[in-house]
Amino acid sequence: MQKLLIAVDFSPASRNAYEYAAWLSLELSAEVHLVFVNKAVQAETTLPEKARREMVTRENLEYEQRLRRLATAYPDQSPEEWSKLQLQSLMVRNGPVATTLAETAVEVGADLLVVGVREKHQLQEYLFGSVSTHLASRVPCPLLIVPEHAQYEAVKNIAFAVDITLDEQLILPQLRAFAAPLGAEVLPFFVNMLPEEQDKIKVERLNAEGQRIDMVRDERVSSGINYYLEHFPCQMLAMYLPKRAFPDNLLRRNLVKRTAWRSPLPFLVFREQ
Repeated sequence: MQKLLIAVDFSPASRNAYEYAAWLSLELSAEVHLVFVNKAVQAETTLPEKARREMVTRENLEYEQRLRRLATAYPDQSPEEWSKLQLQSLMVRNGPVATTLAETAVEVGADLLVVGVREKHQLQEYLFGSVSTHLASRVPCPLLIVPEHAQYEAVKNIAFAVDITLDEQLILPQLRAFAAPLGAEVLPFFVNMLPEEQDKIKVERLNAEGQRIDMVRDERVSSGINYYLEHFPCQMLAMYLPKRAFPDNLLRRNLVKRTAWRSPLPFLVFREQ
């Protein structure tokens, strides 16, 4: 991971994601790129074209200044370690947020896109329509979704929620390559929902071709994931989003969205390219 692209919209969630990603970049010795997507200008179609272009230019300059203020390491606000932050670019882009962020990730050659996600809302559908979860199936690089109040701590264990019906061996080396500079261990696990298994031991450690994998018995995948995170200390949760035929792909995407909504940990999504 040499380049981190951080999406900022100046909300508390994105500010927290920026701080989290800044610490992570120091651990990875990675470059940092900040981007804000100005989507409001699309609604101003009633203006004459010249006036609209002038408005876009003016707003973009204002947002660029706000990005610069956000990234400025003030002595009374930022720790001394942030002087080592490799901040490479501040970008303001125009267009649909998810599409524009995906395009910007390609433009800068990002190895990781970082976004913040707000606290849980009463209506789950509200988050399901949010940019962070839509990005999971669009972004060309791994996506890190940071909960609004997640504080950075050294990543020692990354829980990897595995679907045993998939061939995830292509993703595991990528995840381990991400974990290696952090000195972190990848902990693969899966949820066994078979009814006849539910009265047996809750968590069982298996050996699959010489590799450790934990099995959690639970009636639902989401509660099984939560159980594992509660009982096995981890600092990050990872999941793989494959290309699959409809409706399997839709079901997998909904699982990723629900996990992003509920996960108390930063949630790392790898998408099949």
